Amino acid sequence: MPTGKKTATIESKTLSIAIKRAMAVRNIRTRSLAEESGVPYGTLRRILELNTVADYEQLRKIADALRMPLSSIIADAERLTQDEGVVEDYLSSELAPERTNNRDINAARNLLRQGNDDIDIDSWANQIKAENSMRTNN
Repeated sequence: MPTGKKTATIESKTLSIAIKRAMAVRNIRTRSLAEESGVPYGTLRRILELNTVADYEQLRKIADALRMPLSSIIADAERLTQDEGVVEDYLSSELAPERTNNRDINAARNLLRQGNDDIDIDSWANQIKAENSMRTNN
């Protein structure tokens, strides 16, 4: 039965980083961004700390308050999903040990070393999730 809790993905992490980078460029702090965007401060903090996943409306409000197109924030986040350091950090710290294993981490590292031109990150992530789900159900 679903718990309603959303799991932070590499995309969630990179989106959080992209928002924080935009905040730094605009020299705006979390509380000010919350006030300007209308996204409650607690919600914004949870989004930035990866304790929840932002919905489209929240992202649009955040982008408007940062005075930049949402597409720019998303594009920055997409670029970050290809950054080896960000992926390594995500794999080593965000995923609980029971949800991943060294084989998955090594596979991710090998794909990054080979070059990312042909990698469909979403398909790859979905495959790992499916494999992990099968392992935990057996």
